[in-house]
Amino acid sequence: MYSHLTVLGRLFNPCLCACRMSLLQMFGRTRNILRSYNRVHIPPGYTHSRKPRSSLSTLSRRETDRYSKDTERSKESGPSGIRPKRFQYMPIEYVEDLDRYCPGGYHPLQVKNTLNAGRYRLVDKLGHGGYSTTWLARDLQRDRYVAVKVITADASASTSEAILIHALGNVLSKPGKEIIPSILDEFWAVGPNGEHRCIVAPSARMSLFDAKEASTFRLFQPKVAQSIIAQLIRGVAFLHSEGIVHGDLHLGNILVPFTESIDHYTTLELYKKFGEPEPEAVVRLDNKPLSTHVPSHALAPGWFGICSDDLSQEEAKIILSDFGESYNPHATDRFFSKTLPWIQPPDARFSEEPLSFASEVWTLACTIWEIFGQRPFCDTFCSTADHVTAEQVQALGTLPGEWWEKWTRRLEWFSEEGELDAKYGVCRTIDMRFDYCVQEPRAEAGLEMVTEEERRAFMEMIRSMLVFRPRDRATTQQVLHSEWMRGWGQPALRGGLDGSEIKGSPAR
Repeated sequence: MYSHLTVLGRLFNPCLCACRMSLLQMFGRTRNILRSYNRVHIPPGYTHSRKPRSSLSTLSRRETDRYSKDTERSKESGPSGIRPKRFQYMPIEYVEDLDRYCPGGYHPLQVKNTLNAGRYRLVDKLGHGGYSTTWLARDLQRDRYVAVKVITADASASTSEAILIHALGNVLSKPGKEIIPSILDEFWAVGPNGEHRCIVAPSARMSLFDAKEASTFRLFQPKVAQSIIAQLIRGVAFLHSEGIVHGDLHLGNILVPFTESIDHYTTLELYKKFGEPEPEAVVRLDNKPLSTHVPSHALAPGWFGICSDDLSQEEAKIILSDFGESYNPHATDRFFSKTLPWIQPPDARFSEEPLSFASEVWTLACTIWEIFGQRPFCDTFCSTADHVTAEQVQALGTLPGEWWEKWTRRLEWFSEEGELDAKYGVCRTIDMRFDYCVQEPRAEAGLEMVTEEERRAFMEMIRSMLVFRPRDRATTQQVLHSEWMRGWGQPALRGGLDGSEIKGSPAR
């Protein structure tokens, strides 16, 4: 669900972000970011990271599915909304959908439970999505900490995530492959809700989303942002060259690995240093006893990360996670986007053609924008399909003719000629957005401003990616060889990583 305080912090200025932090302290969230600036984050290798869920970029899969359905409905109809849901349990903030603890759903687990014949002992909760929960576990055979993703029973038989990651791992070394995660183990767990596929991956430190949310100004240092963007472009270009669309690209699925191991900590030492789990009792609204399908206690993910502005260039190495929505467009036709609504491409809503690599180029551009600056490209309080489309038109101009006609609610925002209604104020063009998303926040934070030369090259790259018609967008290979990558992205990457990790960089 949305965190209203986070939404306010996103929409307005850093002073309001600081106010939000104070309010959260008053409400006493003990296992979250407010008491954890110096903690180490251990998010899952493939799911959303350890931090209170909020509206920016770590919506649960169920929430994202709702928006995807809203987008699909909007292709044929006017206003659409999300129907309220009837809950069976007392709500607990920042935990997975408790109603999904049912046959076919989540596997009910608790800290201290073991998996895979006692090999993995659960130590803490790391995160969740609409089709999985992820846990920090101690591998008792290898004496190390790992992330164990436990997939819902109904999705376990159909997911090809592990197969895909294994296949990508077997590809000969190519630029960008370094951000693809590795799989340490796979096994099945049987419980009251069915059989669950489990994937074991190395633990990571935090997600980019978490790092930004921890910061008052929600900015990375300029060189860090350049390096992260360069790695991401290389990684997505690698995926596309192998015929794969990631399908769920956003800041919550981009992880920062550890710079130092935590394996030497015992569980008690880990708790002493970073805080103990704080489970809350699950209670039915009708006061009936819980069934065996539901855990007796739910656990909100804590986090162990650092602020985005504290992340150094040397630490800014990324791993791309959560391949649960990945697909091969040559083999699978997909007509809807499962990523976050404000970064979905317009063709997911208006085009009759299946989504493909070009659709992800749009999402990649929006993700790059948010790494480079403070706010999302489509920075709207209400992220319905119509509000997002209105933001896209303000920034980039009128939709292609047939799409414009298909958008039944266009006259609520614009004239037939594409002029914004005066009641919405000034039309926020892409250049204006650069100023209030990037330049102004950097000035307020005391960071180095983007030079005119870099701004021109960056905007040229972004504009080539944010083109309405998919066939006219730049490819990831073209983005990889863009002027901004040659002049700023690759040099920043070389400044933060050793030569073995940037082999095959395009020549300037």
